[in-house]
Amino acid sequence: IRELDGYQFKPRSTKDSYIKVNKVTIVDRVMIDKILTMKFNKSFKKVVALALQVINDEDSDEGNVAIVLGEVELVREILLNRYQKFLSYEKEQLFLKKLRLIENELRMKMVAIKRKAQLLEMQEEKTRSRGR
Repeated sequence: IRELDGYQFKPRSTKDSYIKVNKVTIVDRVMIDKILTMKFNKSFKKVVALALQVINDEDSDEGNVAIVLGEVELVREILLNRYQKFLSYEKEQLFLKKLRLIENELRMKMVAIKRKAQLLEMQEEKTRSRGR
């Protein structure tokens, strides 16, 4: 059988299924677009939840922000390496724009954390110099 050019995935099997399916190939562009949009949105929601948790937490440090930035980069790489050839250009740009927004917010948080650390360090130096 000739391999069809389309999006391939392995469906999850359940105990109750009567048929065993090893691989599914979808060739309809609209259906591929919808499936990949659902997959992207699922991973995007996880990243947004992590990002909001870090951004809204006053006690978060650079390490936490770096971890979430790594997750954003992972989702971007999956989008560009696995899904790019199946998605429309407009949809791809929309997803990348969403990821850039999250990334920018996280970088702003990183700058705020560094600025806060510098201010604390300057205050400590002032108190040390007064004590001498």
